[in-house]
Amino acid sequence: MHILLQLYTSVPKGPDAQIFSDDLTWFLIFSNIFILIGGVFYFRWANKRFREENKNLTDKLSERAHQVMIQKWELERRNLTVSQQNVEIIDSLHYARNIQTAILPKTETILQSFKDAFILYKPKDIVSGDFYFFDKIDNTVILAIADCTGHGVAGAFMSMVGSSLLHQIIGQKHLVEPAKILELLNDGIVEALKQKESDSHDGMDITLCYIDLNTKMLTFAGANRPLYYIRNNVADALKPDKLPIGGFRPDEDRVFTQQTLQIEDNDIIYVYSDGYADQFGGVQGKKIMTKKFKELLLSIHQLPMKEQEKTLDEYFESWRGRYEQVDDVLVAGIRI
Repeated sequence: MHILLQLYTSVPKGPDAQIFSDDLTWFLIFSNIFILIGGVFYFRWANKRFREENKNLTDKLSERAHQVMIQKWELERRNLTVSQQNVEIIDSLHYARNIQTAILPKTETILQSFKDAFILYKPKDIVSGDFYFFDKIDNTVILAIADCTGHGVAGAFMSMVGSSLLHQIIGQKHLVEPAKILELLNDGIVEALKQKESDSHDGMDITLCYIDLNTKMLTFAGANRPLYYIRNNVADALKPDKLPIGGFRPDEDRVFTQQTLQIEDNDIIYVYSDGYADQFGGVQGKKIMTKKFKELLLSIHQLPMKEQEKTLDEYFESWRGRYEQVDDVLVAGIRI
């Protein structure tokens, strides 16, 4: 500032004087040169720093992209492995379903003993915890439907155990008394699952009836599952014992009772698991409930059995709507 002041005061005064002295002129020239050179060096330094930071950022992004790509490949590899495992599991379940279905009696076999019949069988999953049993000995038949603990694979294992035990009790021991069959079935489940030594309470609810086609006498025993029948447009039911099959309790004397019913021509008998009545749906997302289910059976009982099966299935799916099926469904109907 002092130099500038000296330069300014040394400028000649008067009309012929130069505007700037030589010293001021050279000062301004060198100042501009200095500023220009400084600007060039600053620009080069800033540009170099920018390139270095850009290179560092690029390197970091490249490394991050490389890591992301590796993670993506690893995720795809795992997903592929999981997908392959899922395919193998589903294939195994379908194979198990084929075995389970092959064990179940055919509707055609039941039709050989009755005027008309249907079986509505809707597993919640690929395999089912519900099963039905039918056997004919001379001129008598034994019909049962069972609802095992759980559904899916766990329920399917239990259904296979239950079905096998019924075949042993009825086919090998030739027992026909429903109450006695249920007692032996209960003992067989307790023994097979070692329930006296474990905390297992798995088992099943079951309806079992023995029908003498000569005398048309039906003998019934049930473990938590009733028998519903319609005669002359009037509905009634045989009530079960409030006892399950399986689940050992040392303080409990599990004895089943049996009831008889003289059946008549055109009587219709229904046996079923609780999966149909327990389905959520409708406008308010509520269960169908047993009362509504029985009303539905009464309203369609005069239809041919195949049409009854179709109507029950359509009503169930319409009621369910967007809701998931909550349990296995099994409904069997026979017309005497």
